[in-house]
Amino acid sequence: PVITPLMPALNSPWLILHVTVITASYGFFGICSVIGLYTLLASFRKNSTSTIKELASINEFMMYIGLILVTIGTFLGAVWANVSWGRYWGWDAKEVWALITMLVYSLTMHSNQLPFIRHPFYFHIFCIVAFATVLITYFGVNLLFSSIHSYA
Repeated sequence: PVITPLMPALNSPWLILHVTVITASYGFFGICSVIGLYTLLASFRKNSTSTIKELASINEFMMYIGLILVTIGTFLGAVWANVSWGRYWGWDAKEVWALITMLVYSLTMHSNQLPFIRHPFYFHIFCIVAFATVLITYFGVNLLFSSIHSYA
């Protein structure tokens, strides 16, 4: 096949900013999931209460960073879409799942008010389950759905 020049939308500096920030946020969410898994395994040991609380505070901090980055990255993607296609939001499968990921992780901002994730054990279970939204957004949309964001 002949190599053709990139379409103008993909030859934009917004692409680099958007993808870099979103990928960094997914990295922080992955770290949160690994810490959550480690904490669940550590909770079965005796005298691990202080370790679980320390890991919960580290995990919460990492999740805040990830949430801030995914929010900024989604807004950068909206600006890029407006520059490229003249609209901020198109209800594409990837855009919707990015919003779902943002909303699920924003529950952690209110973890002190939500009784079901107030306990550190349940908070870490939530961290592991919430990472499924990242996996669906990153892999599921690309492989399962037809959209402008799918690469299959």
